[in-house]
Amino acid sequence: MRKRDEVENWAVYRAQQILMREGMDLALSARGFDSHTIRAKGKLLAMAIAASLLEASAVAAE
Repeated sequence: MRKRDEVENWAVYRAQQILMREGMDLALSARGFDSHTIRAKGKLLAMAIAASLLEASAVAAE
Protein backbone atom coordinates (compact mmCIF):
# COMPACT_ATOMS: atom_id res chain seq x y z
CA MET A 1 0.00 0.00 0.00
CA ARG A 2 1.29 3.40 -0.88
CA LYS A 3 2.04 5.98 1.79
CA ARG A 4 -0.70 8.27 0.47
CA ASP A 5 -3.28 5.48 0.82
CA GLU A 6 -2.16 4.88 4.39
CA VAL A 7 -2.52 8.56 5.25
CA GLU A 8 -5.95 8.73 3.62
CA ASN A 9 -7.14 5.67 5.54
CA TRP A 10 -5.77 7.12 8.75
CA ALA A 11 -7.54 10.44 8.09
CA VAL A 12 -10.89 8.76 7.51
CA TYR A 13 -10.52 6.70 10.67
CA ARG A 14 -9.53 9.75 12.77
CA ALA A 15 -12.41 11.79 11.40
CA GLN A 16 -14.83 9.02 12.34
CA GLN A 17 -13.38 8.85 15.85
CA ILE A 18 -13.64 12.61 16.35
CA LEU A 19 -17.16 12.76 15.00
CA MET A 20 -18.37 9.86 17.12
CA ARG A 21 -16.81 11.21 20.29
CA GLU A 22 -16.64 15.02 20.32
CA GLY A 23 -19.25 15.56 17.62
CA MET A 24 -21.81 13.44 19.45
CA ASP A 25 -21.02 15.16 22.75
CA LEU A 26 -21.61 18.54 21.10
CA ALA A 27 -24.88 17.41 19.53
CA LEU A 28 -26.15 16.02 22.82
CA SER A 29 -25.23 19.18 24.71
CA ALA A 30 -27.08 21.26 22.11
CA ARG A 31 -30.23 19.32 22.89
CA GLY A 32 -30.01 20.58 26.47
CA PHE A 33 -29.76 24.25 25.39
CA ASP A 34 -26.97 24.86 27.93
CA SER A 35 -24.80 27.50 26.26
CA HIS A 36 -21.85 26.93 28.63
CA THR A 37 -21.77 23.21 27.87
CA ILE A 38 -22.24 23.82 24.15
CA ARG A 39 -19.23 26.18 24.12
CA ALA A 40 -17.13 23.71 26.12
CA LYS A 41 -18.02 20.78 23.85
CA GLY A 42 -17.45 22.92 20.75
CA LYS A 43 -14.01 23.82 22.05
CA LEU A 44 -13.20 20.13 22.62
CA LEU A 45 -14.29 19.36 19.06
CA ALA A 46 -12.08 22.15 17.68
CA MET A 47 -9.13 20.96 19.76
CA ALA A 48 -9.55 17.37 18.54
CA ILE A 49 -9.62 18.57 14.93
CA ALA A 50 -6.53 20.74 15.45
CA ALA A 51 -4.65 17.88 17.11
CA SER A 52 -5.48 15.54 14.25
CA LEU A 53 -4.28 18.11 11.70
CA LEU A 54 -0.98 18.45 13.55
CA GLU A 55 -0.68 14.67 13.70
CA ALA A 56 -1.42 14.43 9.96
CA SER A 57 1.19 17.04 9.11
CA ALA A 58 3.80 15.13 11.12
CA VAL A 59 2.95 11.91 9.25
CA ALA A 60 3.04 13.67 5.89
CA ALA A 61 6.47 15.13 6.67
CA GLU A 62 8.01 11.67 7.18
